[in-house]
Amino acid sequence: MKHTSLLLAGCVAASFLFSSCDKESAAVSSVNITVTNGITGTGSAGATVKLYDDPNKANTGEAPAYTLTTDASGKITSQVDYIGGYYVVAEKGTQKSYYNGLIPIGIFKSQSEIDSSPKQTPVATVGSVKFKDTNADGIINDSDKTVAPTLYLESDQTALFNIAVY
Repeated sequence: MKHTSLLLAGCVAASFLFSSCDKESAAVSSVNITVTNGITGTGSAGATVKLYDDPNKANTGEAPAYTLTTDASGKITSQVDYIGGYYVVAEKGTQKSYYNGLIPIGIFKSQSEIDSSPKQTPVATVGSVKFKDTNADGIINDSDKTVAPTLYLESDQTALFNIAVY
């Protein structure tokens, strides 16, 4: 019985010592994100910023690793786990920084701007979102889809990131 108690006490002590000595705290980084209204150039207060740890999750409806909200000036400062990078999607009402693979670059202001831009589907109208022609073929379609903008991190550093919603 005495040996069993000593053995048990030794196992508990060893378990405590080894588990507490081997654990390292997870590396973290800080992010400072600014969301602007792409039309006015002003900070987008109350915008939701989603940080995804996988490029596909932004298009499949899966939960982001982080969901953050901008302050009155359109800014966020937060600590996040260091994983190398996050895919960023910002939204404010109907305005977005990423539309299921397409990157917005502005709003059409006139018919002449529509006529001189790559053709998009649905057909562009004055006031509709203008998308980036990522493959430069003159047509906005599924071939222009890309991953969400990426925020690259370094361990124990602060990353600055600016993104606009249209």
